Amino acid sequence: MENKAEQFLERYREIEEWVLNNLNVMEMKDLEQKPQYKGIRSNLAFCRLLRNLLSHYDWSKGGSDMVIVTDQAVRQVNNLYYALNPVTLMRVAIRAGQIFAPAPSDSVMAAVKVMQRNDYSYIPIVDNHRIVGVFSTKTLMRMVAENNTIAFSESLKFSEITDYTRLREDFNAHYGFINPNTSLEDVSLKFQRSKSRRVRLDMLFITDNGRPDGILQGMVTPVDIL
Repeated sequence: MENKAEQFLERYREIEEWVLNNLNVMEMKDLEQKPQYKGIRSNLAFCRLLRNLLSHYDWSKGGSDMVIVTDQAVRQVNNLYYALNPVTLMRVAIRAGQIFAPAPSDSVMAAVKVMQRNDYSYIPIVDNHRIVGVFSTKTLMRMVAENNTIAFSESLKFSEITDYTRLREDFNAHYGFINPNTSLEDVSLKFQRSKSRRVRLDMLFITDNGRPDGILQGMVTPVDIL
């Protein structure tokens, strides 16, 4: 089979797996009878029939040129994928478990080294799954400029510098908070509108209630949206 046929089948397998795991159906063809999918019924039927033809034919006996999967067919199965399983904020976000988020009892300098290695500009400080502060390279510069009594050693903990890391909810903050149900369009608008501000948004933290006191679900940056 040609590469486009493989692309088609791989995408269809993804669709089928998602549908059977998330929708109350036993077979793909059952979706064609559900009224909520009336608008994509013809595409459901087309993709299912083409998948069956490509999967059940014994290509080892030759005749692989009998069915040619076109670019349009690949577009159709991709359209079906996004119609059934639309791209949501949490699908493009960095999940909470993937975020480097030290606890208040962790070493500031150890975190700074991780930030340097990974080119992180901002990191959340998390306690009991909630953000209690945000630390950045600018925070470190401010600490150096304003407080000569801080001992910058490996023993310095985030709990000792809360005056510098406490959450801010004003237009001078490089971060904000949203809930996981926010649409990608609204998130994109937030980033775009921030360009006209004196301080531009660099990231949005996703919490279960969309507020700083919520449980951290993930984070998203303009690059993730693009």
